[in-house]
Amino acid sequence: MKLKNLALALAMAAPIFGQMGGGGMGGFGGPAVMGSGAGANTGKRGGADMGVSFFAGIMGTIDSGLTGLAVDANGNINNSAGKGIDGFAGVFGSKRLRRGSVGINYNGHYRQYSGLGNFNGTDQSLGLFATRQLTKRSTISSFLSATTTNRPFGFNMAGTGLDPFAGTLVSPTGELFDNRIYATNGNLEYSIQKSARLSFNISGNGFLVRRTGNILFGVNGTTLSSGASYRVSRRQTISAGYQFLMFNFTRNFGDTFGHGAFAGYSVQLGRRAQVGLQGGVFRLESLGLRTASVDPVIAALIGFSSVTEVFYSKMYLPTAQLSASYRVSRFHDLNVNGGIMPGPGNGVINTSRNLNVGGGYSYSGIRELGLSVSATYNRMGSLIAGNQIFEALMFSGNASRRLTGQIFATASLGNRRFLGSPTNSFSRNSYFVAAGFTWSPREVPISIR
Repeated sequence: MKLKNLALALAMAAPIFGQMGGGGMGGFGGPAVMGSGAGANTGKRGGADMGVSFFAGIMGTIDSGLTGLAVDANGNINNSAGKGIDGFAGVFGSKRLRRGSVGINYNGHYRQYSGLGNFNGTDQSLGLFATRQLTKRSTISSFLSATTTNRPFGFNMAGTGLDPFAGTLVSPTGELFDNRIYATNGNLEYSIQKSARLSFNISGNGFLVRRTGNILFGVNGTTLSSGASYRVSRRQTISAGYQFLMFNFTRNFGDTFGHGAFAGYSVQLGRRAQVGLQGGVFRLESLGLRTASVDPVIAALIGFSSVTEVFYSKMYLPTAQLSASYRVSRFHDLNVNGGIMPGPGNGVINTSRNLNVGGGYSYSGIRELGLSVSATYNRMGSLIAGNQIFEALMFSGNASRRLTGQIFATASLGNRRFLGSPTNSFSRNSYFVAAGFTWSPREVPISIR
């Protein structure tokens, strides 16, 4: 039983850069594209009803590549390294009700660096979930999350209870700066089971992101979706639906609207493997500002070589998602995920095409010890502003060892590398290493990052 609980906890141990898109939240609360909203496993580990439990601990951390929203005397973006202490605490749990369930996940950190006061601060994430069976065939569910952090890389988003590989509209892995961010997301979904094979659902999501600093913009967004699923056989299901999305940007003139259709297929391959595929297309309309060159003759008269103009664009964006999981054995789990989807950008570019590919592996076959690793590639390209592109590679590893009945030693390390692209020279290579102790009255160790 101890090994089982250890394996379930380590499945949540990947740090934020293990998330797809998103996000997160995943990633910072963006609703899922071409699918239902996330959150159904809030307060759970491996989908099991665990009751309510607490955890707390402390760790030492070494971080490099801390990127503030400022430049040095030579006009280069600051890039710092620091050592610090991180104290953390949280609560997670779920409870089954007579006709539904509720769940909570809260994770709070306070971080103190030596000599780098501008990077000190708190990370907070909260996820709440509730579901209720209205009739014998219909169910309503809701999810609410809220997050703030000034260290997007290395912050543990598992506290929100989201699938770390869920396709999301807002991607914390795409954040360029270690700058304070505030984000929240809400989801409401209604589903009805018309027969043993056929079901329908309708859902609405709303989210917002705010970034400190006058040059980074935020976003207000919403999605509305409806879909139908049909179980072809005991192991195969097909689905189809429609989705509407809207982004409205703060500190940056413009907005984006989109209408999309999608179709999906999922299959259970034996008792150990699952594969899901989804594809579709979005029709996007955007209004914004762009820089235009002025004719040399006119420029000689007015003294300006370029001007800012309002523009309107219309485009079609193919979308796709893939998820596959395989339980190699009792002790080994493997998953692979990927997707192409629209997104609101990262505070520098807006209305982006997000390409994400990632995978994870966990092992819990050694007594009282668990291990996990993950890797993600993220490519974010602007759809409306000169094809600006940001690319990042992210890796993580985690280990947890029980010392006593309620005390665990936990270690975590990670690397995030921004790749220079033809459209910009932004290139960063940052890492973190952390180790500490966690107390939890349950037999479930909690990841510290």
